[in-house]
Amino acid sequence: MTNPGGSLFDRTRIIVGEHGLRALAEAHVAVYGLGGVGAACALDLVRAGVGHLHVVDFDTVEASNLNRLVFGFQKYVGRAKTEAFIDAAHEINPSIEIAGEKIFFSGETAPEIIARECSIHADCVDSLSPKASLIAALRRGDFIFISSMGTAGRLMPERLRLGPMASVKGCPLARAVRQKLSKMQIPLDFPVVWSDEPAVKPLPREGRRGIQGSTPFVPQTAGHFMAAWIVRRLLEDTHV
Repeated sequence: MTNPGGSLFDRTRIIVGEHGLRALAEAHVAVYGLGGVGAACALDLVRAGVGHLHVVDFDTVEASNLNRLVFGFQKYVGRAKTEAFIDAAHEINPSIEIAGEKIFFSGETAPEIIARECSIHADCVDSLSPKASLIAALRRGDFIFISSMGTAGRLMPERLRLGPMASVKGCPLARAVRQKLSKMQIPLDFPVVWSDEPAVKPLPREGRRGIQGSTPFVPQTAGHFMAAWIVRRLLEDTHV
């Protein structure tokens, strides 16, 4: 019996064609970090038809994540983000292949997590040292990748930008990452998504990192930017 609603990729096929869908289905993409940005990026890639994903995150879903996590539902609270993401992804596309790694990585071990079977990588890490080290390893290895800068504490998705790291202005996280990369002599020619909106300062906590404010709008929109860039790169050879 024919499904009267059509199939998952009918509308995408109109834009990218059969050859484009085939290229996406054969693609391998890695997403590092499944927070507000990474979750939106990864789930967009599922919906777009990417056939193979490698996702990395050490954290579990907490109630405070639900305001910005695209697969943030009460049923996932307490579960590993990698497991929750895989469940949500299979609800959309049961045939997608996903390798999920629930691991913690530091600045020293970040290069070891790179999924070398993947053709494109998305850095959605929000901790400074692991992020800078991962970027450095990806750039030194001549991998194709895109990175997200700060999205916390912001309310205006229309102030997001996509461009080379060297052109970023008004983002404290990017400034700190750039300083670390400069010491490692890493060129700032890779693409990033960033916001020039001044961020609301986090609530201070004694002896610990401050509590960052967040909204659904900016992190998820940054993830959409990243996924769209990745899909366009995957489609370049198909002349879409």
